[in-house]
Amino acid sequence: MNKKIKIAFIKSGGISIGGTEKFLQIIAANLPKNKFDVDFYYSDKTKVLYSDLNYLDTDPDRIKFMKEHEVNLFKFNIEYIDLSTYIHKWVNTNFWKIFDEKNYDIIQTGKPGRMEYPFNKIKNTPIVDSIHLDAGADNQYNISRVMHITDYMAKQWVKKGGDKKRIVRISLPIEIPNKDYGDYRQELNLKEKFIYGFHQRPDDKIFSPIPLNAYKKIENESNYFIVLGGSNKYKQQAEDLKIKNIHFLPPTGDKDIIFKFLNSLNVFAHGRKDGENNSQAIAEAMYFGTPVVSHVSEINNGHIETIGDAGKVVKTADEYTLELVKLQSDNEYFNMRSENAKNNFLNNYDLTNQIKKIVQIYEDVYNNPFPHKIRRFFYKFHYTQTIRPIIGTIYFFLKFKKYKKKR
Repeated sequence: MNKKIKIAFIKSGGISIGGTEKFLQIIAANLPKNKFDVDFYYSDKTKVLYSDLNYLDTDPDRIKFMKEHEVNLFKFNIEYIDLSTYIHKWVNTNFWKIFDEKNYDIIQTGKPGRMEYPFNKIKNTPIVDSIHLDAGADNQYNISRVMHITDYMAKQWVKKGGDKKRIVRISLPIEIPNKDYGDYRQELNLKEKFIYGFHQRPDDKIFSPIPLNAYKKIENESNYFIVLGGSNKYKQQAEDLKIKNIHFLPPTGDKDIIFKFLNSLNVFAHGRKDGENNSQAIAEAMYFGTPVVSHVSEINNGHIETIGDAGKVVKTADEYTLELVKLQSDNEYFNMRSENAKNNFLNNYDLTNQIKKIVQIYEDVYNNPFPHKIRRFFYKFHYTQTIRPIIGTIYFFLKFKKYKKKR
């Protein structure tokens, strides 16, 4: 291919430390410069109407990361995002003064699934969606391919009305430079301890009580728990449970600190109320040969597939406790899970392998943007494009009318 492919990544809050955001950042940063010209459009933290979620702000370490990889950054402003609209409209934004789809061969998104602003206004340029939540499906005609990072989520998306012919399966591309990151064992005087822990964004809505409840039952002088980031509810929970052997590290986007933390753990004791699609935090832990324990969720369960034989996903808090005990007490079992974790990372998350797959997808989109044209035309007027947005608009109106009254 003689011509470089011009690609635009677009994400509100796109240079934060969130999982979807880092997924897009890593792809943008590692596309080969001789084949792609890459622009990344992002906003800082934006006010979101009718949401209690804790949205993350631009992280200086992630800005540094992007600049080091020579990605062109374009910041736009949004006064607020209105969640009472089906498309989650950006209100009073200068995005369209900065961005012009005619300048690009491909648009890359990171979405929860449903039709979403501003992509519903981009009608001609091929869009590559990546889906990160089980929140619906969008069959807009010019959505060329739809990236899914687990088979679980791909099946959920099809059930919601997604066109299975557009699916491309990838995994998370994880960038971990091969160097010595050290650990926190000497710094925290934990040299001989068996350490459990996890890292998570500071968001009360994803707090899970299970990991610390389970640890409290087995806490003794031989083990310890470390949390990097996470909701302040974990600190309150630790106080309420009177857990002594625990340390909290502040949230960060600095990869060296994150890898230093992960290199300190014996077990990644994961927990999220809403579950996962495909967790970068879990994948990074597996790079260090760290077995993973987690629990099922009523919302997303893609992490069952992510973890595979590198650990265990349990149904109850008691089962979680038993798994923590087994990993500390049974060396043979621990070593088996640890080796599986390393192999899992190599087979499914290695940066070089995943970027090769993604490059092939983009080149295929460039050469053949809209295959299955008749099917694509049909799906454009399918339930997900016509009836569902109308139903969704009515639903959101009623839902947020009640929300306003509660507030």
